[in-house]
Amino acid sequence: MSWNGSIAKLILVQSSPLIAQYAISIISWEYFYILIEHHGERALAISNTLRNIFGLFGVFSWAFASTTNSMVSNIIGQGRQDEVLPLVRRIVSISFSFSLFIFILLVWKPEWFLSFYQQGDDFVQDAIPVVYVVSIALLMMSFGTIWLNAVTGTGNTKVNLVIELITIVIYCTYVYLVLEYWNLPITWGWGSEWVYWLSMFSMAFVYMKSGKWKNKVI
Repeated sequence: MSWNGSIAKLILVQSSPLIAQYAISIISWEYFYILIEHHGERALAISNTLRNIFGLFGVFSWAFASTTNSMVSNIIGQGRQDEVLPLVRRIVSISFSFSLFIFILLVWKPEWFLSFYQQGDDFVQDAIPVVYVVSIALLMMSFGTIWLNAVTGTGNTKVNLVIELITIVIYCTYVYLVLEYWNLPITWGWGSEWVYWLSMFSMAFVYMKSGKWKNKVI
């Protein structure tokens, strides 16, 4: 084993946009919770509960997204670029199917999931509208994150960063206007997940359909 400076530099160059992408994503999430906190303890408690539910069931979509990244890179490396989009569509269909099943469970019995937190009936009733919003966001994430990771798999990490930056600007503008400026209920605030995933999906989808990634050389 020996140090290879050129490969190390290549890895750093390719990964640095992803580092920045994940950093600004986490910062925007923190910003969202700062604004939620301004709406009181109940709003913060509901949002923390929904974050747990979102994180738990989002594992499926993130797993498929990671798989997309690896498989897209693999078949591009084999010179089979024409198979990339059909592959992504197949993964999206599987991911969406899992999320649709979870969506049905959450919408059918939201109070059952919320009862695990033992916060009382008033808490459950206040949280149910937010559960509906988050359930739809899970569906959006099931295909949005797949298409974004398809872009990552092509090696165009700078494009990933640009998509994330534009999305975060739109996202933060939305949450500020809704939660801080207009002071609307947190149900509207959680609608920011719809804005986030739709924005991310639309840009990633358009880029992948454009075929510009086929000329990328690493």
